[in-house]
Amino acid sequence: MKKRRKKTHRAVPPFDLTPMIDVVLQLIIFFLFTSQFGELVRTEIDLPEEPGETTPTEEGPDLTIDIDSSGNYLIASEVMTLTEVEALARAEIAAIGEAVSVEVLIRPDRNIPARHLNELTQSLAGLGIRQASIGTVAPAVPRTSGGGG
Repeated sequence: MKKRRKKTHRAVPPFDLTPMIDVVLQLIIFFLFTSQFGELVRTEIDLPEEPGETTPTEEGPDLTIDIDSSGNYLIASEVMTLTEVEALARAEIAAIGEAVSVEVLIRPDRNIPARHLNELTQSLAGLGIRQASIGTVAPAVPRTSGGGG
């Protein structure tokens, strides 16, 4: 005769989602705060209106240099001389390894004399930096080309 085993039900402890929800909410708050820091270092600059590249880049530039309406050079909203900008560019070259790989974004105010932009680009070219872009905003009204009949 076969003996029947008694079926024993093991009690499964309840799965509490509260700690997981807390962690997820903390992560959301963290990412919301950190995503704003990138915008905080941007200086308000009245950029020139020109159509620019329409394809977004995967990564941002290695160095962003602003030129305000007074002709001051600013990096992360800190006013610097051209010599200090060159020193930071040299440090960026040393960090990356070669000057031709350093990408620079220059954000000039639309009302500055061109000599400020020329001095900066000549200085960067003297360091071997060849990948410099100028920040612009899209024009409100697209320009039409050529003369019409």
